[in-house]
Amino acid sequence: MKRALVTGAAGFIGTQLVKTLLSKDYDVSALIEKNDTKSENKLVSISDKINIIKELDSGKKYLPFDVVYHLATVGIRPGFNNIDMICDVNIKMSCKLVDFAKDNRSGLLVNFGSCFEYGDHGNVLLTEDMDCRPESLYAISKVSSVNLTTAYAKQKEVSLITVRPFGVFGEGEGNTRLAPSIIANCLEGKKIKTTAGEQIRDFVNVKDVAKAIVALSEAKYQKYEIYNICSNNPVTVKSFITEIVDICGFDRGLIDFGALPYRENEAMIFAGSNEKLQNVIGYPFPNNHKDGILDIYNDMKEEHT
Repeated sequence: MKRALVTGAAGFIGTQLVKTLLSKDYDVSALIEKNDTKSENKLVSISDKINIIKELDSGKKYLPFDVVYHLATVGIRPGFNNIDMICDVNIKMSCKLVDFAKDNRSGLLVNFGSCFEYGDHGNVLLTEDMDCRPESLYAISKVSSVNLTTAYAKQKEVSLITVRPFGVFGEGEGNTRLAPSIIANCLEGKKIKTTAGEQIRDFVNVKDVAKAIVALSEAKYQKYEIYNICSNNPVTVKSFITEIVDICGFDRGLIDFGALPYRENEAMIFAGSNEKLQNVIGYPFPNNHKDGILDIYNDMKEEHT
Protein backbone atom coordinates (compact mmCIF):
# COMPACT_ATOMS: atom_id res chain seq x y z
CA MET A 1 0.00 0.00 0.00
CA LYS A 2 1.35 3.42 -0.98
CA ARG A 3 1.64 6.10 1.68
CA ALA A 4 0.84 9.80 1.26
CA LEU A 5 1.14 12.82 3.55
CA VAL A 6 -1.08 15.83 2.78
CA THR A 7 -0.84 19.33 4.22
CA GLY A 8 -3.90 21.54 3.80
CA ALA A 9 -5.92 18.31 3.61
CA ALA A 10 -9.14 19.88 4.89
CA GLY A 11 -9.10 22.68 2.32
CA PHE A 12 -11.08 22.90 -0.90
CA ILE A 13 -8.61 21.06 -3.15
CA GLY A 14 -7.07 19.09 -0.28
CA THR A 15 -10.36 17.40 0.58
CA GLN A 16 -10.78 16.10 -2.97
CA LEU A 17 -7.15 15.04 -3.11
CA VAL A 18 -7.59 12.99 0.07
CA LYS A 19 -10.75 11.36 -1.33
CA THR A 20 -8.93 10.52 -4.58
CA LEU A 21 -5.99 8.99 -2.70
CA LEU A 22 -8.31 6.92 -0.51
CA SER A 23 -10.15 5.66 -3.59
CA LYS A 24 -6.79 4.41 -4.87
CA ASP A 25 -6.10 2.60 -1.57
CA TYR A 26 -3.39 4.95 -0.32
CA ASP A 27 -2.57 5.04 3.39
CA VAL A 28 -3.27 8.76 3.95
CA SER A 29 -1.87 10.99 6.71
CA ALA A 30 -2.95 14.61 7.11
CA LEU A 31 -0.91 17.33 8.80
CA ILE A 32 -3.06 19.91 10.61
CA GLU A 33 -2.44 22.57 13.26
CA LYS A 34 -2.55 21.43 16.90
CA ASN A 35 -5.83 23.11 17.87
CA ASP A 36 -7.58 22.88 14.49
CA THR A 37 -10.56 20.79 15.59
CA LYS A 38 -12.63 21.98 12.61
CA SER A 39 -10.19 20.44 10.12
CA GLU A 40 -9.83 17.31 12.22
CA ASN A 41 -13.60 16.80 12.39
CA LYS A 42 -13.93 17.36 8.64
CA LEU A 43 -11.25 14.80 7.85
CA VAL A 44 -12.67 12.24 10.27
CA SER A 45 -16.07 12.68 8.59
CA ILE A 46 -14.46 11.75 5.26
CA SER A 47 -12.84 8.59 6.59
CA ASP A 48 -11.76 7.20 9.95
CA LYS A 49 -8.79 5.69 8.12
CA ILE A 50 -7.03 9.05 7.78
CA ASN A 51 -4.07 9.39 10.15
CA ILE A 52 -4.13 12.83 11.78
CA ILE A 53 -0.73 14.40 12.50
CA LYS A 54 -0.81 17.57 14.64
CA GLU A 55 2.88 18.35 14.73
CA LEU A 56 5.48 17.43 12.16
CA ASP A 57 8.41 15.76 13.88
CA SER A 58 11.58 14.61 12.17
CA GLY A 59 10.88 12.62 9.04
CA LYS A 60 12.77 9.73 10.58
CA LYS A 61 9.90 9.20 13.02
CA TYR A 62 7.57 8.02 10.24
CA LEU A 63 7.70 5.23 7.73
CA PRO A 64 8.72 6.66 4.34
CA PHE A 65 5.93 8.35 2.38
CA ASP A 66 5.70 7.67 -1.33
CA VAL A 67 4.39 11.21 -1.87
CA VAL A 68 4.10 14.35 0.23
CA TYR A 69 1.52 16.80 -1.14
CA HIS A 70 1.98 20.34 0.20
CA LEU A 71 -1.25 22.32 -0.20
CA ALA A 72 -1.26 24.37 3.02
CA THR A 73 -1.29 28.07 2.16
CA VAL A 74 -2.53 31.45 3.36
CA GLY A 75 -3.25 34.81 1.78
CA ILE A 76 -5.27 33.98 -1.30
CA ARG A 77 -8.17 36.07 -0.01
CA PRO A 78 -7.93 39.66 -1.33
CA GLY A 79 -6.80 42.08 1.34
CA PHE A 80 -4.93 39.53 3.46
CA ASN A 81 -1.66 41.22 4.41
CA ASN A 82 -0.28 39.37 7.44
CA ILE A 83 3.23 39.20 6.04
CA ASP A 84 4.62 37.07 8.90
CA MET A 85 2.01 34.38 8.33
CA ILE A 86 2.45 34.55 4.54
CA CYS A 87 6.20 34.02 4.88
CA ASP A 88 5.89 31.32 7.55
CA VAL A 89 3.31 29.19 5.73
CA ASN A 90 3.90 29.89 2.04
CA ILE A 91 7.70 29.99 2.08
CA LYS A 92 9.29 28.62 5.26
CA MET A 93 6.96 25.64 5.61
CA SER A 94 7.73 24.54 2.04
CA CYS A 95 11.45 24.46 2.83
CA LYS A 96 10.82 22.63 6.11
CA LEU A 97 9.00 19.95 4.14
CA VAL A 98 12.08 19.51 1.96
CA ASP A 99 14.03 18.72 5.15
CA PHE A 100 11.24 16.39 6.26
CA ALA A 101 11.17 14.59 2.91
CA LYS A 102 14.95 14.17 3.01
CA ASP A 103 14.93 12.67 6.53
CA ASN A 104 11.86 10.58 5.76
CA ARG A 105 13.28 9.27 2.47
CA SER A 106 9.99 10.30 0.82
CA GLY A 107 9.62 9.41 -2.84
CA LEU A 108 8.32 12.78 -4.05
CA LEU A 109 7.36 16.20 -2.73
CA VAL A 110 4.54 17.87 -4.69
CA ASN A 111 4.60 21.61 -4.03
CA PHE A 112 1.44 23.57 -4.84
CA GLY A 113 2.06 26.85 -6.57
CA SER A 114 -0.60 29.09 -8.09
CA CYS A 115 -1.67 30.26 -11.52
CA PHE A 116 -1.53 33.79 -10.09
CA GLU A 117 2.26 33.57 -10.13
CA TYR A 118 2.19 34.30 -13.87
CA GLY A 119 0.46 37.67 -13.67
CA ASP A 120 -0.91 39.34 -16.80
CA HIS A 121 0.72 38.26 -20.08
CA GLY A 122 -1.92 39.60 -22.41
CA ASN A 123 -3.82 37.56 -25.00
CA VAL A 124 -1.93 34.26 -24.77
CA LEU A 125 -2.27 30.91 -23.02
CA LEU A 126 0.11 30.77 -20.09
CA THR A 127 2.90 28.18 -20.29
CA GLU A 128 5.25 26.97 -17.60
CA ASP A 129 8.33 28.53 -19.21
CA MET A 130 6.93 32.08 -19.09
CA ASP A 131 8.40 34.59 -16.70
CA CYS A 132 6.33 35.37 -13.62
CA ARG A 133 4.86 38.81 -13.02
CA PRO A 134 3.11 38.44 -9.64
CA GLU A 135 1.21 41.39 -8.23
CA SER A 136 -0.40 40.39 -4.91
CA LEU A 137 1.48 39.45 -1.75
CA TYR A 138 0.07 35.95 -2.13
CA ALA A 139 1.33 35.54 -5.71
CA ILE A 140 4.73 37.00 -4.84
CA SER A 141 5.09 34.59 -1.92
CA LYS A 142 4.21 31.67 -4.18
CA VAL A 143 6.85 32.63 -6.75
CA SER A 144 9.38 32.95 -3.92
CA SER A 145 8.33 29.58 -2.53
CA VAL A 146 8.65 27.80 -5.87
CA ASN A 147 12.09 29.28 -6.58
CA LEU A 148 13.51 28.72 -3.10
CA THR A 149 11.95 25.30 -2.52
CA THR A 150 13.06 23.98 -5.90
CA ALA A 151 16.63 25.16 -5.38
CA TYR A 152 16.70 23.75 -1.85
CA ALA A 153 15.26 20.41 -2.98
CA LYS A 154 17.97 20.12 -5.64
CA GLN A 155 20.62 20.85 -3.01
CA LYS A 156 19.14 18.23 -0.68
CA GLU A 157 18.58 15.76 -3.55
CA VAL A 158 14.85 15.56 -2.81
CA SER A 159 12.55 14.77 -5.75
CA LEU A 160 10.12 17.66 -6.22
CA ILE A 161 7.59 18.96 -8.73
CA THR A 162 5.36 22.03 -8.60
CA VAL A 163 1.75 22.21 -9.79
CA ARG A 164 -0.16 25.38 -10.67
CA PRO A 165 -3.96 24.87 -10.70
CA PHE A 166 -6.19 27.23 -12.69
CA GLY A 167 -9.80 28.30 -12.02
CA VAL A 168 -10.74 25.43 -9.71
CA PHE A 169 -14.45 25.10 -8.87
CA GLY A 170 -16.86 22.42 -7.70
CA GLU A 171 -17.81 20.39 -4.64
CA GLY A 172 -16.84 22.05 -1.36
CA GLU A 173 -16.13 25.44 -2.92
CA GLY A 174 -16.58 28.50 -0.69
CA ASN A 175 -19.97 30.20 -0.92
CA THR A 176 -18.51 33.59 -1.86
CA ARG A 177 -16.82 32.29 -5.01
CA LEU A 178 -18.30 32.69 -8.49
CA ALA A 179 -20.23 29.46 -9.13
CA PRO A 180 -21.62 28.99 -5.59
CA SER A 181 -22.66 32.66 -5.32
CA ILE A 182 -24.51 32.51 -8.66
CA ILE A 183 -26.32 29.32 -7.64
CA ALA A 184 -27.16 30.56 -4.12
CA ASN A 185 -28.67 33.80 -5.39
CA CYS A 186 -30.62 32.07 -8.14
CA LEU A 187 -32.05 29.57 -5.66
CA GLU A 188 -33.44 32.56 -3.75
CA GLY A 189 -34.72 34.22 -6.93
CA LYS A 190 -32.42 37.21 -6.49
CA LYS A 191 -31.25 39.24 -9.45
CA ILE A 192 -27.46 39.17 -9.78
CA LYS A 193 -25.36 42.08 -10.99
CA THR A 194 -22.19 41.08 -12.83
CA THR A 195 -19.65 42.56 -15.20
CA ALA A 196 -20.17 42.11 -18.93
CA GLY A 197 -18.34 38.80 -18.48
CA GLU A 198 -15.91 39.16 -21.38
CA GLN A 199 -13.01 37.92 -19.24
CA ILE A 200 -11.59 34.60 -20.47
CA ARG A 201 -10.80 31.97 -17.85
CA ASP A 202 -10.14 28.23 -17.58
CA PHE A 203 -12.61 26.70 -15.10
CA VAL A 204 -11.70 23.18 -13.92
CA ASN A 205 -13.63 20.75 -11.73
CA VAL A 206 -11.82 20.19 -8.42
CA LYS A 207 -12.34 16.42 -8.79
CA ASP A 208 -10.54 16.45 -12.14
CA VAL A 209 -7.75 18.53 -10.60
CA ALA A 210 -7.23 16.02 -7.78
CA LYS A 211 -7.25 13.09 -10.21
CA ALA A 212 -4.70 14.76 -12.50
CA ILE A 213 -2.34 15.64 -9.66
CA VAL A 214 -2.34 12.07 -8.35
CA ALA A 215 -1.86 10.76 -11.91
CA LEU A 216 1.05 13.17 -12.38
CA SER A 217 2.73 12.05 -9.16
CA GLU A 218 2.44 8.41 -10.26
CA ALA A 219 3.69 9.03 -13.81
CA LYS A 220 7.11 9.64 -15.36
CA TYR A 221 7.33 13.31 -14.39
CA GLN A 222 10.46 15.41 -14.76
CA LYS A 223 11.95 16.32 -11.38
CA TYR A 224 11.95 20.02 -10.42
CA GLU A 225 9.56 20.92 -13.24
CA ILE A 226 6.34 22.97 -13.05
CA TYR A 227 3.02 21.68 -14.42
CA ASN A 228 -0.10 23.71 -15.16
CA ILE A 229 -3.29 21.98 -14.02
CA CYS A 230 -5.92 23.23 -16.44
CA SER A 231 -8.27 22.02 -19.18
CA ASN A 232 -7.01 23.89 -22.24
CA ASN A 233 -10.63 24.96 -22.68
CA PRO A 234 -10.82 28.68 -21.87
CA VAL A 235 -14.27 30.27 -21.91
CA THR A 236 -15.69 33.69 -21.18
CA VAL A 237 -17.02 34.32 -17.70
CA LYS A 238 -20.35 35.18 -19.31
CA SER A 239 -20.61 31.80 -21.02
CA PHE A 240 -19.67 30.02 -17.77
CA ILE A 241 -22.33 31.89 -15.79
CA THR A 242 -24.89 31.21 -18.53
CA GLU A 243 -23.93 27.52 -18.44
CA ILE A 244 -24.50 27.45 -14.67
CA VAL A 245 -27.93 29.04 -15.07
CA ASP A 246 -28.97 26.66 -17.86
CA ILE A 247 -27.71 23.47 -16.21
CA CYS A 248 -29.45 24.31 -12.94
CA GLY A 249 -32.67 25.33 -14.70
CA PHE A 250 -32.69 28.95 -13.56
CA ASP A 251 -34.09 31.96 -15.42
CA ARG A 252 -31.42 33.74 -17.49
CA GLY A 253 -33.21 36.98 -16.68
CA LEU A 254 -31.81 36.81 -13.15
CA ILE A 255 -28.34 37.70 -14.46
CA ASP A 256 -27.72 41.38 -15.14
CA PHE A 257 -24.60 41.32 -17.31
CA GLY A 258 -22.77 44.65 -17.52
CA ALA A 259 -24.25 46.07 -14.33
CA LEU A 260 -20.83 46.11 -12.65
CA PRO A 261 -17.53 47.55 -13.94
CA TYR A 262 -14.44 45.41 -14.36
CA ARG A 263 -11.90 45.52 -11.56
CA GLU A 264 -9.05 47.96 -12.07
CA ASN A 265 -6.21 46.33 -14.04
CA GLU A 266 -8.18 43.10 -14.43
CA ALA A 267 -6.54 40.58 -16.76
CA MET A 268 -9.05 39.94 -19.51
CA ILE A 269 -7.40 36.68 -20.58
CA PHE A 270 -6.09 34.40 -17.86
CA ALA A 271 -5.87 30.76 -18.93
CA GLY A 272 -3.15 28.18 -19.25
CA SER A 273 -1.83 25.55 -21.62
CA ASN A 274 -1.90 21.98 -20.31
CA GLU A 275 0.25 20.45 -23.06
CA LYS A 276 3.07 19.65 -20.65
CA LEU A 277 0.67 17.93 -18.22
CA GLN A 278 -1.03 15.95 -20.99
CA ASN A 279 2.30 14.58 -22.19
CA VAL A 280 2.84 13.01 -18.77
CA ILE A 281 -0.51 11.82 -17.40
CA GLY A 282 -1.49 10.01 -20.59
CA TYR A 283 -5.20 10.82 -20.73
CA PRO A 284 -7.19 13.83 -21.95
CA PHE A 285 -7.97 16.30 -19.17
CA PRO A 286 -11.79 16.68 -19.00
CA ASN A 287 -13.11 19.99 -20.32
CA ASN A 288 -16.78 19.89 -19.32
CA HIS A 289 -18.24 21.91 -16.47
CA LYS A 290 -21.54 20.12 -15.91
CA ASP A 291 -20.52 17.68 -13.17
CA GLY A 292 -18.84 20.34 -11.06
CA ILE A 293 -21.79 22.70 -11.41
CA LEU A 294 -24.25 19.97 -10.42
CA ASP A 295 -22.12 19.04 -7.39
CA ILE A 296 -22.46 22.61 -6.10
CA TYR A 297 -26.14 22.87 -7.05
CA ASN A 298 -27.15 19.62 -5.38
CA ASP A 299 -25.39 20.54 -2.13
CA MET A 300 -26.90 24.02 -2.07
CA LYS A 301 -30.36 22.81 -3.01
CA GLU A 302 -30.36 20.62 0.09
CA GLU A 303 -29.40 23.62 2.22
CA HIS A 304 -32.27 25.67 0.78
CA THR A 305 -34.99 23.05 1.38
